[in-house]
Amino acid sequence: MSVDPTPLTLDLQPPASRAAALKVHCLINRRAGAGARAPQEAVEQAFAAQSPAVESVVRLCRHPQALAKMVREALASGADVVVAGGGDGTVSTVANLLVGTQVPLGVLPLGTLNHFAKDLGLPLDLTGAVEVICHGATKRVDVGEVNGHYFINNSSLGAYTEIVRVREQWRPRIGKWPAWLLGTLTVMRRFPILKLDLEIEGRWLRSYAPLLFVGNNVYQFAWPLLGARARLDEGCLSLLLTREAGRLALLRSAILVLRGQAELAPEIETTCIQSLTVHSRRRRLRVAVDGEILRLKPPLRYRPRPQALMVRVPAAQPGD
Repeated sequence: MSVDPTPLTLDLQPPASRAAALKVHCLINRRAGAGARAPQEAVEQAFAAQSPAVESVVRLCRHPQALAKMVREALASGADVVVAGGGDGTVSTVANLLVGTQVPLGVLPLGTLNHFAKDLGLPLDLTGAVEVICHGATKRVDVGEVNGHYFINNSSLGAYTEIVRVREQWRPRIGKWPAWLLGTLTVMRRFPILKLDLEIEGRWLRSYAPLLFVGNNVYQFAWPLLGARARLDEGCLSLLLTREAGRLALLRSAILVLRGQAELAPEIETTCIQSLTVHSRRRRLRVAVDGEILRLKPPLRYRPRPQALMVRVPAAQPGD
């Protein structure tokens, strides 16, 4: 598949050049991994230290279910930038409501992994992130879509979905990483197999797969860049599909992929696609969408949404 390598033009509009102040609404998920290290007062002070041409409102979200309502309130109040303060799940929730609008997303990376922020090249410290939100540039990036739900990182079925389900069940009691380990051990013991019919850009494939992974743009599957993306504006999806095999065969193939030898791993297929339809006889399928488990009715229709989301990014430097 050929992809136009021409970089997207950044829409530069420094706040200082505006007649009116830049209105920034920052919504912080109090449950995010680094939330305790960036309390509301610290975030307010970081925004207050910016140009007088920036007006900021900082709100804490103590219940994730209320986050979508707070985003709608920010849009209704005339916010110029809506900031998601939290991890990838928080950023995804806010992004879903900004897709297709002219209001850019700002990212305050307070989560554990912050994949989206890293792939955009955003600063991970509070001061640097706020500087980009207030004085950076605006860029259009892609999102993925499955049955009307958008994802900024990835969506999957099978083993990973079950790991997330077990993790969320046990995390309040034992913590995130022990819950991850428990989920992984549970899946290795049960080893779920999905019986699916896949339509991949007109090609039909009957699959008995432990895992189907769909990423927004081109994912790296080899170590040490595992899970990283060089760009978020290539207008495509990554597909990783595991075929039916025993545990040891899949483990061997996974090691080959991590070593950059995917062509020697017959149980794993990786490719870039423009469309994917997943058919199943099940009435509902558990689907992980940016870490959130949804129960969706098949067929699942995956497609990229090129340049559908506006994001604040570092301003281009002279000579870039």
